[in-house]
Amino acid sequence: MDNRKEQTYIPIGLLALIQLLVLVPSCCLPAVLPLVERQWGISHAESGVMVAAFQAGYVAAALVALPLTDRIDARHVFVGGAVLSAVTHFLFPLLARDALSGTLLRALTGAGLGGIYMPGVKIISQAPASRGRAVGFYVSSYLAGTSLSFALTGAFTAFLPWQEAYLVLAGISFAAVFLSLWLWRQPAGAFLPCRRQNKTPEPGKAGPAREVPQAGKTQRNLALALVILGYTGHMWEMYGLRSWLAPFLTAVFQEHYARATSLAATLTAFSVMLGAPSTLLAGWLSDRLGRTRTALAIMLTSAACSLTFGWLLAAPLWLLLLVGLVYSLTVTADSPIFSAGLAEIAPREKLGSIMAWQTLVGYLFATVSPAVFGLLLDLYPGPAGWVLAFSSLGAGVLVGAALMFYLSFLPASRAMGERPPSQRVSR
Repeated sequence: MDNRKEQTYIPIGLLALIQLLVLVPSCCLPAVLPLVERQWGISHAESGVMVAAFQAGYVAAALVALPLTDRIDARHVFVGGAVLSAVTHFLFPLLARDALSGTLLRALTGAGLGGIYMPGVKIISQAPASRGRAVGFYVSSYLAGTSLSFALTGAFTAFLPWQEAYLVLAGISFAAVFLSLWLWRQPAGAFLPCRRQNKTPEPGKAGPAREVPQAGKTQRNLALALVILGYTGHMWEMYGLRSWLAPFLTAVFQEHYARATSLAATLTAFSVMLGAPSTLLAGWLSDRLGRTRTALAIMLTSAACSLTFGWLLAAPLWLLLLVGLVYSLTVTADSPIFSAGLAEIAPREKLGSIMAWQTLVGYLFATVSPAVFGLLLDLYPGPAGWVLAFSSLGAGVLVGAALMFYLSFLPASRAMGERPPSQRVSR
């Protein structure tokens, strides 16, 4: 493989498979949490902290791992994340005996994922063409891995104790370690820091980083801020829905079905799974229609669902499922658009650090959103609480949509999803 091909080659399928395998044991604890609570004698609050520790570890590790990819070969980060994730997942059922030990180990498993997901988004967002589709494929593998984790946990715990089921899933994730080592047999170009890359682009092709047309540093920084803040609106809505969809569906079904909780959990898993094809499609559309236009359409649609969904508590089941289907398809779909767009505006040599800021701010809002949702339910018991809580999600994503609309008028937005001249179709 010549030097120019090495600079542009990115093993997207391999990175997606590594991520999927890392995620296989990730949802085992949430899926068996009632069993763990009874066995360890811990409270709901303690188990909530233990589950939240996974996200805290993920964010903390991502804030370190992303800037590291600006300075060292990113393959070191991938190998470290895969090893940490697999080992700590395997140790959880063996060593965790109470809330404290469980919280520590869950934080370490989350840190392992922090070395995989966003560093992978950063690498793949450098694809010289169709980067929206490429990032969409990678994000869809995250959602597929999450759904697979719930599904396998349910299958194995049907005939195994939860500890043995957890060990089986953790054992499967060790395959990610071997595949991450296989990255060293791939061309190095996309994994190396910017200063070690050949920055001279092939004639007629996009270089390692796109120039922002007619924009100075101040305008580029404004565009970056708008993308990051628009992303927070997406995270606010998505994590609020993920946290409270199952309880809402349980409230809907409890008067009609004996196993309302089980049915609600199954539909929630299906809702997460629907995000996989929708992110891939949204990334593909953003390559053709532009990032801001595609993101705006998706955010307005999901906002309409948020503003409507709480009113459906006593609605006909067919209407609830129909709106829920659209909601599930759109609430996650715009995720790859923000990452791809950020990569098209940000300086290549600072992309990891800028994505670290995106992660920090986005997950801060993702943490606050479920708490605000629950607070509104406490303040307004009954149907009104659900209406106001879901409307709060809609309000957040509408703010994000407004920011993307404003961004679409800035010259910097023309770098987002702009295709190289050699790929433009004459009309």
